[in-house]
Amino acid sequence: MTEPGGLDGKVAVVTGGARGIGAAVVEAFQRAGARVVCLGRSEPPHPRPGVRYLRADVSVADDVAAAFADVESVEGRVDVVVNNAALQRVGLVGELALEDWNAVLANNLTGVFLVCSQAVPRMARDGHGGAIVNVASTAAFLGLPGRGPYCAAKAGLLGFTRALALEGASAGIRVNAVAPGFTRAGFVQERLDDGALTYDWMLERVPLGRLAEPAEVAAVVTAVASPAFSFVTGQTILVDGGWSIQGLADAPDALRRPI
Repeated sequence: MTEPGGLDGKVAVVTGGARGIGAAVVEAFQRAGARVVCLGRSEPPHPRPGVRYLRADVSVADDVAAAFADVESVEGRVDVVVNNAALQRVGLVGELALEDWNAVLANNLTGVFLVCSQAVPRMARDGHGGAIVNVASTAAFLGLPGRGPYCAAKAGLLGFTRALALEGASAGIRVNAVAPGFTRAGFVQERLDDGALTYDWMLERVPLGRLAEPAEVAAVVTAVASPAFSFVTGQTILVDGGWSIQGLADAPDALRRPI
């Protein structure tokens, strides 16, 4: 697959880039010519040569500030940010612990705020604009029983995307979101592997009749960050094979209760 042009020499910061969709985004940006720095709590199982991996918890302000100070010192600039780090906690309201609710929102929403709070002033100060891509989810549009905090965080992320797009426009900073559906990565792949979810149940709900590969989501993220989308800001692009068109009427236990 040919990557969008215009990213040669750009510095891209990707959160949660150690595995799954994040790792695919890192690969896509690197192939497009960007210099990539990953922020995450864990080491990647398969680090890519030429990519810098910084240990940082995006929900901790001091970690994020230290990481961006490092990026500025070593790379000299920030051109693109991809907020991909995500956390799942599954449980019905009334059973889900408050600490699980807080953990999901701290990582999936507050973490994006903390990252953008470091990135946006640098982009604006340097005067070259920039692109921020927030990885949301179809959960921002659909009710998923048992994943209240995840749905709330991802819906909040879309509102934050729109607000930040207006704040950053005068400085040439574009802010958009990409919302994947069922993808062969992370929580979905884990539940397929342990049998809690089945392909048949999932494919019945995807008009295109298959799951997304991480590289397909990464290709959209890369395109949105590239000059090909230079007049697009404040928007959300769904990458879900048509799932959100028809919704989710009946959920299996894997999406309702803790595993």
